[in-house]
Amino acid sequence: MRVVVTGASSGIGRAIALACARRGDTVIASARNIESEHPNIVAVKGDVTREEDRVRLVETAGGEIDVLVNNAGRGYYAPFASIDAHELEELFRLNVIAPLRLSQLALPALRRSAGTVVMMSSVAGVVSSPKLGAYSASKFALEALSIALRAEVEQDGIAVVVVRPGPVDTPFRANSVTKDTTPGVRPPGSSKQTAEDIADYTLSAIARRKPVVETSTFVRVASFGARVVPPIFRAALRRM
Repeated sequence: MRVVVTGASSGIGRAIALACARRGDTVIASARNIESEHPNIVAVKGDVTREEDRVRLVETAGGEIDVLVNNAGRGYYAPFASIDAHELEELFRLNVIAPLRLSQLALPALRRSAGTVVMMSSVAGVVSSPKLGAYSASKFALEALSIALRAEVEQDGIAVVVVRPGPVDTPFRANSVTKDTTPGVRPPGSSKQTAEDIADYTLSAIARRKPVVETSTFVRVASFGARVVPPIFRAALRRM
């Protein structure tokens, strides 16, 4: 298979790129700073918030894409009153507009291969919590786009897979915008997964063409609570 992965220099993106390369896939891996570390990985330096870099990434695949993994993204931790509107626009350019445009550019190739689009969402894509409003807004938007895309391309044989990790041991928090708070929200009892754990879940979901995969019990419980027993969930958020 030919797999395009964004945000592949570290964390989940790197783990997915390496896992695909090790099983024999050709991987076109994108990040602003990336070096090829496997013979099956083609490293493409670029910024997915720039249209010319998005076009170049898709063109590097040579018109053949079996899987597009929209993984590049950034966190944003701030109380509502401290959210900067300009920074929020930048966050949406990376977390929402980039995967939207890359998916649009890749659709002709994906139609030919009856391939798969992977959207790396988060538990924050279905649950918002204190100081995560801006980041959750971007992931809620990504989830909405994924629902619409899935319905529109199903007749073309294209699968849309949404992956919802919870806390993961990656540089994500260190690379996030953080204002008037500490980065990260981890309720008692939740534990961090590894990037390799998320890669395993993602590859399994691609193989099964599973619409949504929630990668831990914490994510499943939080998602269920927000949807099914919102008053209880709101009480828990107040305690947080």
